[in-house]
Amino acid sequence: MFKRFKNQFTEIKSEVLGLNESQNNIFDSILAPVFFVLTFRFFDLNIAIISTAVLVALTFGYRLVKKDEIKFAFYGVLGTLVALLIAQIQGTASGFFLPGIIRDLSIAFIGLVSIVLRKPFTIYSSMYFRKWPREWYLLPTVKPAYNRVAILWVIFLGVKGGLQVLFFDNPEVLAVIKLATSNQTTLILLVVSYFIGLNKLKALHGPSVEEFKNNTPPPWNCLLYTSDAADEEDSVDLGGRRII
Repeated sequence: MFKRFKNQFTEIKSEVLGLNESQNNIFDSILAPVFFVLTFRFFDLNIAIISTAVLVALTFGYRLVKKDEIKFAFYGVLGTLVALLIAQIQGTASGFFLPGIIRDLSIAFIGLVSIVLRKPFTIYSSMYFRKWPREWYLLPTVKPAYNRVAILWVIFLGVKGGLQVLFFDNPEVLAVIKLATSNQTTLILLVVSYFIGLNKLKALHGPSVEEFKNNTPPPWNCLLYTSDAADEEDSVDLGGRRII
């Protein structure tokens, strides 16, 4: 089981999130907020804003010189600059974290609404990446699995956003929450949600995507792909066959 989890973690890391390209963005997603809060702690808000902006610009320039992949880095830099601007306008260090809080709570709200409407948002995110038939997702033997995964993500993002609202006046705590819910934590949750969704699919005894496309009559293998039966052994090769 641990080996399956480890292999799935590695696969999602390399394929879904594309972290081979976005590892450079770690400064913008983790180190920039920490540097900002520490600078604010020992100096003042203006110095923290200016020094963080300079550091982000220097880091981005360094990537340009090295000819690194800059797409993810550019988005990270842009997001950091927007956060710094909001902190300046609001006049507090906590304002730096406001865009992330709004994003997390917005996704959690949208996810909750999608669950109530019985159209879990995880179906549409999966459709975007996987290009599987919409009719397969809406099968009564498939949709509940995606609904369960959606509930998991709504809880995670809701708790994360709620904690940030609760401790909004304490930027040090906000930085800790940011660190605790970094890329690695998200990856672990992706893998956990994968197994939860897959187990639910098996319990529902519905057709796999391949079986659905081929109009295969029951009994079905109850896995995303018929070749996933091999995953019950020591070797795991799920490729693009994830629940999310």
